[in-house]
Amino acid sequence: MIVNQIGDWTLEDRLARRGKSMVVLYHQADDPKVRALRKEFARVAREHRDAEFYEVDLVENPSLAAKYSLPQAPMVLVFVDGTEVGRHAGTSIAATVDRVLGVPPHDREEGH
Repeated sequence: MIVNQIGDWTLEDRLARRGKSMVVLYHQADDPKVRALRKEFARVAREHRDAEFYEVDLVENPSLAAKYSLPQAPMVLVFVDGTEVGRHAGTSIAATVDRVLGVPPHDREEGH
């Protein structure tokens, strides 16, 4: 799965259509902590092929920080059928995504 950059209106359209689970990384592109987190986010996206993964730059889309009550950035929100069902601040996002979306099939086969 490829991680795509997305803006506020497109995000709202994708959430409204429901169906696929979505994982969204909200960050400020100029934040030095984001580089490592983006790598981890891309790895988790590759593991969860059935979900859509997006990044939102809060500098370009500041209204979303208030809309989703984001007390800090970076933060990851997980949506199922357009409804937020999980959020995670900081690193090690895989555990939160796995808890909400399930363990990726290849991890089940290896006994992880």
